[in-house]
Amino acid sequence: MKHKLSAQDLFLVGMIAAAGLSGLLVRSLFPNHMWVNLPLHSTVEALGGLAAGLMGLVLLARKAEWEDERLQGVASGLLGMGILEGFHAVSSPDQGFVLLRSAASLLGGVAFSFVWHPPGMIGKRTKDLMPYLVIGVTVAFGMLTVAFPHHLPRFTVQDQFAPIALTVNGVAAVLFLAGAAGFWLESRRTGRPEHQLLATLAILFGLAEMMFLISAPWESEWWTWHVVRFAAYVLALTYVSRGYVRTVSDIRRALAHTKRSERRLAAEYAVTRIMAESATVKDATHGVLRVIGENLNWEVGMFWAMDDQNQVLRFVDLWHTPHVEATEFIKDSKDRTFRRGDGLVGRVWDTGKPIWIPDVCADPTFRRAQMAARAGLHGAFAFPVCKGERLYGVIDCFSRTSHEPDREVLEMLADVGIKVGLFMDRKRTEEELHQTEARLVQEQRLAEVARVLGDIGHDLKNMLMPISSGAGLLEEELSECFSKLPEPTATAIKPTREMTHELIEMIRQSSRRINDRVKEMADSVKGLTRPPQFAPCRLADVVSNVYRTLRILADERHVALREEGLDSLPVIRADESRLFNAIYNLVNNAIPEVSAGGSVTVQGRQDESKKHVLLSVIDTGRGMSPEVRDSLFSYEAISRKVGGTGLGTKIVKDVVDAHGGTITVESTEGKGTAFHITLSIDGPSRQTVSAVQS
Repeated sequence: MKHKLSAQDLFLVGMIAAAGLSGLLVRSLFPNHMWVNLPLHSTVEALGGLAAGLMGLVLLARKAEWEDERLQGVASGLLGMGILEGFHAVSSPDQGFVLLRSAASLLGGVAFSFVWHPPGMIGKRTKDLMPYLVIGVTVAFGMLTVAFPHHLPRFTVQDQFAPIALTVNGVAAVLFLAGAAGFWLESRRTGRPEHQLLATLAILFGLAEMMFLISAPWESEWWTWHVVRFAAYVLALTYVSRGYVRTVSDIRRALAHTKRSERRLAAEYAVTRIMAESATVKDATHGVLRVIGENLNWEVGMFWAMDDQNQVLRFVDLWHTPHVEATEFIKDSKDRTFRRGDGLVGRVWDTGKPIWIPDVCADPTFRRAQMAARAGLHGAFAFPVCKGERLYGVIDCFSRTSHEPDREVLEMLADVGIKVGLFMDRKRTEEELHQTEARLVQEQRLAEVARVLGDIGHDLKNMLMPISSGAGLLEEELSECFSKLPEPTATAIKPTREMTHELIEMIRQSSRRINDRVKEMADSVKGLTRPPQFAPCRLADVVSNVYRTLRILADERHVALREEGLDSLPVIRADESRLFNAIYNLVNNAIPEVSAGGSVTVQGRQDESKKHVLLSVIDTGRGMSPEVRDSLFSYEAISRKVGGTGLGTKIVKDVVDAHGGTITVESTEGKGTAFHITLSIDGPSRQTVSAVQS
C-alpha cells in the first residue's frame, strides 16, 4: 500500500533537497573562494546556539507530555550544543575555535542517536539529572577551551582541517543521520509533528557535517554548511516561536476560562447565600436576577411565575443595570403572559431545560423581537425554576451584545434554577405548615368555645324553662282576672289586656329563639349546621317579625325602625328561620350604635335581571373602623358591645352562604353602616345546598 506524502513530508524533502543543491551549486560556482568575516560568523553561530538552547528548553518544558527519556536526551543535547555554539561564537580562530564546533556536533549527534536507545534504559534519577549534567559539563568544557587555547590538540593543519577534526565530525554526521532515520520512523508510527521536526533537524545537521568533511576554513563550502546549520537552527527557532505563540494563546484562553469559572463560582456562591438569607420568595428571585446580571455580564433579567389556576407564566419581578434604556421593552414584557411552548419563556416551560439565543432580533420564534431591537438587546437565555417536575417559574436575561451559547454557563443556570425551585418549594411548605398550625390552634380554640356554648345552651334552656312556664301561668292568671272584671272596666282596660298578651307571647317566642340561637352559635363555631328548610318566604313578613321583637329595645333608645320597598318584593325560596336570625342580628347590632333620633332601615329591591332581590340594612350610627370592618364575617370578628362575642356577623355570613347569596358591607366612621345582601329568588343551586349540608 502506497503512503501519501503529507505537507510536513514535502517540507522535509524540500529542506533536504535545498541543502544538498545549495552545497553543489556553491562548490561549482565558487571553487576555492576564501571569505573571512569573523563578525558574521560569530553572529550566525550565536543565533544558532540561541535557537538550539531554546529548542532544548521547550522540549524539557513539555517532557510531561512525552513520558520518554529519549526526547529528554535530545533536549539535553540541544542545550549542550547551544552552549558550545555560544563559546564557539566568542572564541578566536585557533585550535579551540574548531574544537568547540566539533564538540558541539559530536554532542548533538550523540543526543539525536538516543532515539535508538530502548525506553527505560536510563533510570528516573539519571534522566532528571541529565540536563543539569550536560549544562555543567559543557559550560566547564567551553570555559577551559577558551581559557587554554594553546594546550589543545591541533584541529587545523596549514589552513586545512586536521584528521582528528574530520574524524569527530564524520562520527557526528553518522550519528545525526542515524538519529534522523530513527525519528523518521517514530513520526511514521506516532504522526507527531515534533518527531518530524527532529528528523528534519537531524538530516540538516548530518548534511552540514558531511559538507564539513570536504571543506576548509573560510572557503565557500565552509560557509555553505554554516548556512545549512543556520537553516536548521532557524527551523528550530520557528518551532519555538510558534510554540511560544501557541503557549501564550493557550495561557490566555486558560486565563479567560479561569476568569469565567471564577465568575460562575462567585455567582453560584452568591445565589446560595441569597437562598440562605432571603426571608421571602420575592427577595430571593430579585437577588438571583441581580447576581446573574452582575457576575455574568447580562443587563436585563426578569422572573416569570407560574399561575397554576390559569396555566400561564406571569411577570413578577425585574432587575436591570442603571445604564440600560429598555423602558418600552420592559413595559411590554410586564403586560404579557406565556403559555406552554409560547415564545422563549414558554419553550423553556415546555422543554424543562435552559435555552440560549445568540441574537433574539434574528430569531423568528421570539415574540418580543421588535421591542428588543428598539432597546438594543440581542443575546438572551432563559432557564426553568423548578423542583423535579414541578415548575415554579422561568428566569430570562438579556444583553446588548450577542453571546454564543456557553455549555458550562447553561449547566450552572440549570443548577441555579433547581436551587431557587427548592427554596420556593421550602417556602411554600413552610407557609402551608404555618397555616396548618394556625388552623389547629383555631380549631382547638373553637372546640373550647363550642364546649362552653354547649354548656351555656344547656344552662339557658334550664333557666328559660321556668320563664316559659311562668309566662304561660301568667297568661292564664291574667285571662282569669280579666274575665271577672265588670263590663265597663273590662272594656276600658282592653288595650292593656292586648298589650300584656302581646308581651307574654313575645317572651315565649324570644325564649324559644334564644334557645335556638345558642345552638346555632355553637353549630356555627363547630362548622356544623342543620339542613336548610327552603320554602316560599315573604321578606316583608320576616322583617316585620324582627321589628316586632326589637320594637321595645328601639323605642327605649328612641331609634326609628323603618322599611322601604319590602312589600313590592316577590316571594322567594328561603329558610325563614335562618333569615330571621340573620336580619335580627344585623338590626339588633345596629340599634346600640345609633344615637337617639337616628334610624335603622331595611330596604328591598329587585336587580335588573329580576332573578335576585337586594336587601340592605342601613343605620345612621357611628360606623366602623377599618380594623373592625375587615374582620367581619370571620371567627376573628371584633365586637364593640360590652360582653359581645363578635360571632353575630359570622352567623349572618353562614346564613347568606346557605342561601347561595352574597353579603358586603360599607361603613364610614361617624356616618353609619350599610350591609347589602343579594339572594336568589328561586333559592340556592343544588351544588350550594349540597356544600352546606356537607
